[in-house]
Amino acid sequence: MGVEGRRSATKWIVAIAVAAVIIGSAVTYFFYVPAIQPTPQTLTPKYKMALVLGGDETDAGWSMMAINGVNLVKEKYGWQVDISRLVPFPDQARVISDYAQRGYDVVWTHGGQFTGTTYEVANQFPNTIFVQTPGPGQQTPPPNVVALGPAFQVTGFYQAGVLAGKMTKTNAVAVVFGQWFDYLAMEFYAFKAGAESVNPNIKVYARVAGTWGDASLGFEITRSLIQTKNVDVIAQVADTTGRGVIAASQQFKIKVIGTVGDQAVLAPDATLTSVMMDTPRFIETIVKSIIEDTFKQNYTGKVVHMDLGYLAPFHQFENEVPQEVKDLLKTTVEGIESGKIVVPRTYTNEPPADPPN
Repeated sequence: MGVEGRRSATKWIVAIAVAAVIIGSAVTYFFYVPAIQPTPQTLTPKYKMALVLGGDETDAGWSMMAINGVNLVKEKYGWQVDISRLVPFPDQARVISDYAQRGYDVVWTHGGQFTGTTYEVANQFPNTIFVQTPGPGQQTPPPNVVALGPAFQVTGFYQAGVLAGKMTKTNAVAVVFGQWFDYLAMEFYAFKAGAESVNPNIKVYARVAGTWGDASLGFEITRSLIQTKNVDVIAQVADTTGRGVIAASQQFKIKVIGTVGDQAVLAPDATLTSVMMDTPRFIETIVKSIIEDTFKQNYTGKVVHMDLGYLAPFHQFENEVPQEVKDLLKTTVEGIESGKIVVPRTYTNEPPADPPN
């Protein structure tokens, strides 16, 4: 074969080889079936927690912070959680018992109005853990119940009283409550002590609406305090009733102090600050003890005393609060932490009478 013949044969061999590669690739492409990947198994949560509330998250306070707490448990620890909102008193036993009967490991009742019912139901379901926030300081919980001590926010309310005592222009301030329990009494007397510590001329009024769910009543109580007592700074611990307190504070242009959550979101032009409550920290402490199997050792049948109170930022009032007042609040916190300032933990069965005119 001549040179040209050999060249021609080589070209054909190369062409055939290339074609074979292309065809082989195509065959591989069209006939390759990827291996079926197993679908990951959805793990059943090891623990289930229920939260029972008298209100809902629209208060941006008491109920909302509890909901934040169970959401933290769900996201961080993988627990299954369920929430019952706006549970009225006649339905308490049914709702709480239903969760226990359905095998929930933890039933958390949030609000002093649940205490009696929770303790009664807990005795019927000894294998269920119940968490009561807060619990009465004078009563020992059943063995399967842990309760938050009633003084959980007193330091925050003392600070709020100091702030109110310095910011009032009329020397008249007030606190409006949904109901009067021992922990709320402690919050009032802490607020009063803080205000009186910086303003000897101040008058501090207490009002109890008798309900957590009546915004119109909260509005009327606040309007009366403003028009008849000349109150110009008012704190509220009243859930939905407190929404009326906030609305009246806006309308009559006085300052309001929120509670548990940062309620400036509801009325930024009227909310001086809020007495915060770190509810998620408390519930996470209990959850970790259950996971680590130390609950019975550390918390069974006990009242847990935790200081969860502090002040939220001033937001729109940042420039209105004088630096000397901010410095005073810082000194107050340091005094409480060092023990130089002793915040009272006073309880009375009924709210105090109005100060004399």
